[in-house]
Amino acid sequence: MQDQAALQTYRYLRIGLVGAVVLLTASILVEWRDADCWQTSISAYYYTPVRAILVGTLILVGFALIVIKGRNTPIDIALNFAGMFAPVVAVVPTTSVGECHSVDPQLADPRNADGTLTAQVIANIDNNVWSLLIIGFIGLGAALAVAMIANDGKLGATPKRARALAIGLAVTLASLIVVLLAFRLWDDFYERAHGIAAVGMFVFLAFAVLFNALKVRQLGRMNFFYIYLAILVLMIAAGLVLYPLDWEYNTLVLEYTEIFLFGVFWGVQTVELWNETAKSEREQEEVEVEPSPSPA
Repeated sequence: MQDQAALQTYRYLRIGLVGAVVLLTASILVEWRDADCWQTSISAYYYTPVRAILVGTLILVGFALIVIKGRNTPIDIALNFAGMFAPVVAVVPTTSVGECHSVDPQLADPRNADGTLTAQVIANIDNNVWSLLIIGFIGLGAALAVAMIANDGKLGATPKRARALAIGLAVTLASLIVVLLAFRLWDDFYERAHGIAAVGMFVFLAFAVLFNALKVRQLGRMNFFYIYLAILVLMIAAGLVLYPLDWEYNTLVLEYTEIFLFGVFWGVQTVELWNETAKSEREQEEVEVEPSPSPA
């Protein structure tokens, strides 16, 4: 019964991530209906009535990517990094208000007349980034504590799993420290963190697809390997083709192309893992056989 409940929870979590993206798309379409035009990026919808759905979706997606465990350490780290970048994209908004709005965004303009960011925008970013850092460090400590409690004071049930968890925790700690230092010491953080986080999120989603392709090849699931490889190639090709275009909607189209392709990957992987969790698969593969005692 417990295994079945865990499996259903895993399925719902994966499906819920897709549902969150559909929710954001529905909100953008409603705004398009009311404004009869498009913003030039998904991020620019922060300055429209889509804001609450946009921020909520990115935080929810970030949470889901962190909570869902990858098949191995590289996949898990890629998902965790993508998950950590997602809420940064949400709470450090783009400074481009855009030109398509169903209502006048005058009160939401992030800049003063001299081009500097308003005090409200800076205060919002300060509050939200500090909150993300605090919960990040608390979550890291909680993950360590849970692992130690579950494994009688060790990081893992086996040395291999302990090493994997140690690597994951160390990488996460290092990333939190880097964000903290950038936040406090980098003068351009308020202006550029959004763009860097957005690119980072998509890059690590692509790494997650790559590492999953390599993993299913190792498992001999060649049909899934070719599908994941094709998705990865399309993700890279979309970036190379769309990003350099001198077209006002290239960013919007690129973002939705990457989201769609990752959604296809996520759907295919959900089918692949429908009767198993990535965590249970990883645990089965990482069991290290203890040597049997020698005969007396």
